[in-house]
Amino acid sequence: MAAAGGLSRDLLDRVAARLPDAPLVVALSGGADSAALARCLLALGRAVRAVTVDHGLPASGDLVEGARRVAAELGLDHEVVEVPPASGEGPLRDVRLEALEAAARPGEVVATGHTADDQAETVLGNLLRGAGAAGLSGIPGSRTGWVRPFLGVTREEARAAADGLPFVDDPDNVDPDVRRSWLRTRAIPFLEDREGDRVRPALRRAGGLLAADDALLERRAAAVPVLRRDPFVAVAAAPLTTLPGPVAARVARRLLRTAVPPYAGAADDVDGVLQVARSGRSRSVLGRLVSREGGLVVVGPEATEPPGPADLGTGIRWGRWTFTVGGDGPGLSRRSALLPADRRPFRVRAWAPGDRLDTEIGSKPVAEILREVGVPARFRPEWPVVDADGTMAWVVGGRLATWARPDPTATTIRITAREARWTSATS
Repeated sequence: MAAAGGLSRDLLDRVAARLPDAPLVVALSGGADSAALARCLLALGRAVRAVTVDHGLPASGDLVEGARRVAAELGLDHEVVEVPPASGEGPLRDVRLEALEAAARPGEVVATGHTADDQAETVLGNLLRGAGAAGLSGIPGSRTGWVRPFLGVTREEARAAADGLPFVDDPDNVDPDVRRSWLRTRAIPFLEDREGDRVRPALRRAGGLLAADDALLERRAAAVPVLRRDPFVAVAAAPLTTLPGPVAARVARRLLRTAVPPYAGAADDVDGVLQVARSGRSRSVLGRLVSREGGLVVVGPEATEPPGPADLGTGIRWGRWTFTVGGDGPGLSRRSALLPADRRPFRVRAWAPGDRLDTEIGSKPVAEILREVGVPARFRPEWPVVDADGTMAWVVGGRLATWARPDPTATTIRITAREARWTSATS
C-alpha cells in the first residue's frame, strides 16, 4: 500500500515503531540513506530538522552541497557544522558524533540513517577484529540522545525511498581501501557467492541475539556502582574478584570509561584492572594509577599535589576536607580533637616524610601512625595534620601530640575534620 510521498505504509510503520516521542534532528550526510530517513520522518508528521557535519575531506564539498539540496527539496531547517580535520574511520566517526551531539538542542534526539546492511557489515567487521558480545551486537537501535530508525530497513529499500531526491553518493562507499567499504563491496559479496542471500540476515540475526546477551550482562554490571571523589573514581573490589568473568570485566570497563571518557576499554587494560583487584599490586593503565585501597579499586592520577598550608581560622575547605573550628559535639572521635585554645592559631597542612609526633613513648613517625590507623597508601600524600606555630599537634584520624592534650581545667577548642564522601559517578 502506498503512503505519502510514494513511501510504502509498511516502511513508514517500521520506522515509526523505532521512534521516540521527542523532536528529532536527522544527521543528513548528503547520501541516499539519510535523505530517505528525512523524507520518512516528514511523512510521519514528525518535528525534524537537519544537521550536516563537514569534515573538510576531498568529497565533503559535494556531500554538503547534496545535503543542502535535499534539505531545500524537503523544506527542512538545515545547519552545517564544520569540524577539525581527522583521518581514519574511528577518529572521523568520533568527531562526527561529538559534533552532532553538540548541535542537538535540549530535548532533541539525533536520528541517523544506518540501515540493516550497515548492521550486517558492522557485525562482520567487529567479528574480524575479535570483539566480544558488545561489539558483535552491532549498532544499537537507540541510546540516550540517539536513535537509528532504519536498522530494520535494507539499503535497497532506503535508496528506493530516496528516489527523486538530489542526494550524492559518497565515493568512500566504494573505495576498497576504506575498511567498511571493503566489507561492503568485497567481503560480503564473496560470502554471498558461496552462501547465497542468507549472509546479511544471518549476520543481523547473530547481532540481535548477542545484543540480548550483552544487555543482560550490562544490567548485572550496572548493579555495581562506580564511585567518584575527584580526582579519583572507584568500584568495590569484591565484585571484581567474585562475579563471573564476563560481568567483572564489564564492571572494570565501566570504571575505566568513567575515569577516561569516552574510552571504550581495551581487553588488556580491563584485565589490568582485574589483576589489581586480585593481587593488590598497583599498576599504570592509560596514564592513570590503578590501585587496591582497602575494599576499593581506585583509578586516579599517578601523583596528586596536596593543597598548601592554611590557617584554620573559624573553618576552611582544604582539598577534599572540611575543617570546622569551635562548636559543641557529642564527644570526640578520630576525626575531631580538643586542642588548647591558648596555642592558636592552628594551621592545616599535608604531612611530609620525616614528620614525627610526640607521644607518651617518644617521637613517632607520622608515616607509621598513618599505617596503623589504616589510611590507604594512595591517599597518604594528601593526608592532613594540624600544627601550632610549626609544632605538630594532631594527625587527623590518628593521634594527638602529648603536649596538645589539654589540662582538664584549660580552655579548649574543638576542631573537626570531615573528608568528602564517595558519591555515585552517575548521580
